Amino acid sequence: MALLEVGSAAPAFKGMNLLGGEFDFDAIKGAKGIVMTFSPDQINPAQISWAKNLYEKNKADIEMVSVTRKIPSVTMAKAFLMQLGIKFPVVYDQKQQVFGLYGVETPVVIYGINKDGVVTYAAQLEVKDFKQAAVEEAITTAK
Repeated sequence: MALLEVGSAAPAFKGMNLLGGEFDFDAIKGAKGIVMTFSPDQINPAQISWAKNLYEKNKADIEMVSVTRKIPSVTMAKAFLMQLGIKFPVVYDQKQQVFGLYGVETPVVIYGINKDGVVTYAAQLEVKDFKQAAVEEAITTAK
C-alpha cells in the first residue's frame, strides 16, 4: 500500500473523536489546512508536549488531527487525553478504514493538506524519527 502522493486529493472521512463527538474532514476542508498524523501505537510524553505546543501556536491556520488504531478503551483514552490537555481531534480508527484511505500500513505517517484538500506533504517515518521538525514542515506546507 502506498501513501497518497503530494498533489493528490485527500480523501474525506468521518470518525470518532476521542475527545467527544465526530470528526468530519469536510467540515474543516475549505476553512484551513490540516496536518494529520497517524500516531505511534505507544504514547511518548515528549511528543505529546511538542504536539500540544505546535497546535496552540498554529491553530488559527491549521487543524491538527491525530489518527490512532490502538487504545486500551475509549473511556480510558478519553480520560488520558483530557488529563494531558489535548485540544486537537484524536480520531479512533479501530477498523483502520482511515489508515486504508490514506495508504498507511504502519504508523508513523504525517500528511500536510491545504485548505483545498490537496496533499502538500506526505512522509512515512520510523517511530524514533517522529520529531517536531517533521510536523513543522507539514504545517508550513498546509498553510
